[in-house]
Formats: sequence, C-alpha cells, structure tokens
Amino acid sequence: MFESKRITGKSMNDRHAIIDIGSNSVRVVVYGGPPRAPAVLLNEKVTAKLGKAMGETGELSDKAMKSALSALGRYAALLKLMGVTDVETVATAAARDASNGPEFLAAVEALGLSPRLLSGEEEATASAHGVMAAFPGAKGVVADLGGGSLELTEIDGKTARHGITMPFGTLRLEAFRAAGAQKFAARVRKALHAADWSEGAGLPMYLVGGSWRALARYAMAKLDWPLDDPHGWELDTETAIRIFREVTAARIKGGDVPRISASRLASLPDAAALLCVLAEEIKPASLVFSAWGLREGLLYGRMSPTVQAQDPMLAGVTAFAETLDVSAASGTMVADWTAGVCATDAPAKQRLRLAATLLALAAQRIEPNLRMEQAMDWALRKRWIGIGDRERAILAMTAIANAGRTAIPDEYLRLASATELREAVTWGLATRLCRRFSGCLAQPLAHSTLSFDKGKLTLAVEGPARPLYTEGVEKDLRQLATWLEAEPAAKLADAIAAG
Repeated sequence: MFESKRITGKSMNDRHAIIDIGSNSVRVVVYGGPPRAPAVLLNEKVTAKLGKAMGETGELSDKAMKSALSALGRYAALLKLMGVTDVETVATAAARDASNGPEFLAAVEALGLSPRLLSGEEEATASAHGVMAAFPGAKGVVADLGGGSLELTEIDGKTARHGITMPFGTLRLEAFRAAGAQKFAARVRKALHAADWSEGAGLPMYLVGGSWRALARYAMAKLDWPLDDPHGWELDTETAIRIFREVTAARIKGGDVPRISASRLASLPDAAALLCVLAEEIKPASLVFSAWGLREGLLYGRMSPTVQAQDPMLAGVTAFAETLDVSAASGTMVADWTAGVCATDAPAKQRLRLAATLLALAAQRIEPNLRMEQAMDWALRKRWIGIGDRERAILAMTAIANAGRTAIPDEYLRLASATELREAVTWGLATRLCRRFSGCLAQPLAHSTLSFDKGKLTLAVEGPARPLYTEGVEKDLRQLATWLEAEPAAKLADAIAAG
C-alpha cells in the first residue's frame, strides 16, 4: 500500500505523488526537487469524464469507471516501478456525488491505492492552499473550476476560510446555459446568495483550473501578449469581461488559441460565461491565473512550517542553478560584491536581484552562442513560482545586460516599467564586470571592492588580485560607468611579488 508522509525539506531527492480523481480527468503527478518549489517529474492524465452522466443518472457510468480504473492501475504500476512510496490519492465531486461512488472507490482501493474522498470544503481549502503556495501573501478569492464543481474560498495572506462548492463544473455548464444567458446568470447569482457569498470585492480573484487557463491563453493571444504562460498572469477585470463576453458567443477554432486541446476549446464559451457572471457579481480588482491548485495545495498542507516559510522563487532558481554547478553561495557572493552599485533596501527586490545573479552565472555554463537566448528563455518561460510577468521581464533584462547589451526590447516595456528595466541593466552589467574580473572566485572578490559615489564608479583592487585587472575588465568597468552616467576609476595596488 502507498501512503502519504510529512514533507520536512530534509532531502531534495524525496519524491511525492498525487493522484487526483476528478470529475473530468484522472491524473497522476510525481514531484521532486526542492520541497518548496517542487519540480514535476511525471505528469499523466486520462480524460475519463466520470461526471459526464451525473446530471442524468446520478451515477458514474460503467464506461467512465472502466477508463478511470484502467488509468489508475497504470499509475499504481508506474509508481511502484519508480520506487515512489509517498502517494496521496484523492477523489472529488463526481465520486462524492454519485450514488455508486463508494463502489467505485472500493475498486480503486483494490488497486493498492488509498483514496480519500474530499468534501466540498476540503477541496476548496486544498485549492486555496495551492494558490497561497504559489503566491505568498495572496489576498482575495480563489475560484477553482473543475469538471463537476466550482469552489470559492477566501484567502487573507495566511489562512483560507469560507470555502464553498457549487455545481457549476465544466461538464454541467452547457446544460445550464441552454436555458439562455439571463436564466444562467440568475442561477449563478442565486447560488452565490444561497451560500451567503459576499467576499472579494476590490481584491484579486485567483483562477484555478484548465478551463480558466485556456481562457487566459485566448486573452493573451487576443492582446498579443509578449508571454504565453498563463501562470501568474494578471488581467484587469474590465478588460477580462470585455474579452470573455466575446467568447461566450464565439465558435473558437483550433488555430485561434495555441496549445489548447479540442475538448478544452469546446468548453471555452461555457467557462467564459461563468467567469463573466462571477466577475460582475464579486467585482474583483483583477483576475490572476494560477497553474497551482488542489494537488500543490495538498503538498503545501503537508509541509512543515519551516518549509512553508521558504521563498518558492529563490528555492526554484537556486535548485536550477545548482544543476549547472552554480551554488547559492556563489550567487550571494557576487550579489554582495555588486551591491555597491545595485544596493536596494526592498526585500522583494533583493530576492529578485539574487535570482537574476544566479541565472546570469548559470548561463555561463552553457555554450557561448546559446547563453543570452537561453538565459532569456529561462527568465521568461520557465515556470518560476512566486513571481509574475513584471519580475520575469526584469530577470530577462538582467540576462541581456550580462551579455553586454543594454537596449531594452519594446515588448518588455509592456511587462515592467522603464525604470525597473534600466535598473535590471545595471544589475546585468555589474554582474558581467564581477565575473569577468574575478571569475566569481572568493579570493579576488575579497581583495577588491566596487563603489559608486558622487558620480564616480570605482573599482579598488588590492595586490593579490592586481593581475586580474586587464583591458577587458577596464572595458566592462567603462561600460557600466557610461550606463550610470558616471566617471570610471580604478584604484590598483601593486601586486605582491611571487615567492
């Protein structure tokens, strides 16, 4: 039998699996790497549509159960072959509401799994924990749209409360909308009123679920957005309603939205109609799309308080850099040395600068002709947890400047301010100067300082590091000074004679 365990963060080699038996799909995900920013090692799903016939029969169909059990048998076998023993299996709305749900769960247990049937409130809370894990300090409402139900939960930065579940899953929306737009909207409003839901006005609404993310991809394409990953993307409510109202009556074609399955495309109008009603009733300030939800929330709930308190972005970037032989200590050492021109008192900016430094150093471990483009791709497209598009643009701009280029791409100005991007150029040029001068070695950094005061940028080098100051280093010092509109200066002590 498999079992779930407490996640303490003692080993980055620990692997944890979540099997999610949903109303639409049955999925297994195996996580590894840093506990606070787990990497996906295996992600498989089968669209069994357990909840498809629920509205008509109240039962799980034999066909759907056979499909789900076949997938679950495969998952159990794969996990055994992988040596993964920490497995948590949960079932949600379809198994919860079906009259033959207990019979189905008994068949799941016979496969060697230990399914736990989540209540609607437990499902809502788990999804909210996933959002809290992905967006530390998040406040607002979490809306998790699954195949069989919609969960709403209020989060206040530290806790999740008032979780409710309503029967507005994607498999049911088409039938509900058949009565007409006005009756559909009235039905949703009535359900919110019956649940005594009044939270979320003026705060972000965090959207969890594949149908929401498909809508985000549609909106990103419509707005010609520079990035294509919806995780962390924030859209103001007014613009969202305008775009999604168009979707409610549209016939979306495959070429209209990249990387969306045919089944997902077919459900877009229904999901858009539901989201428009929710946005109009709850009146959130913005919509934030999250790839983390129930499964990551289950993991987060099992983490020790110490692991939960870690910064997920830094945990992820640090673990990634270490795969390219760049240690956290090296990144911190370089960030400390460049602080003379990059210093900031804002903790959020300090963590971002350290991450940018680590990625810049990691880029030096790959082929020269790929470095800048690869580092930009890491910054913009790798799914870092705990940052949004603004921070991604800053990381990418640092990578560009680390390659010696200072021109700011126009599309980056849609993601971050010119001031922030110019600051990122400073970070990149300072990192470039540091690594070119010292090789990122402790001894030369200990015998040198970089300072910026009264319009003068000064590199002071003590004797042991004196031979490292060359024409190439002087060129980098001059480039950074020009960028800062400063006068470059080098204070060079005599080298200590050998022997």
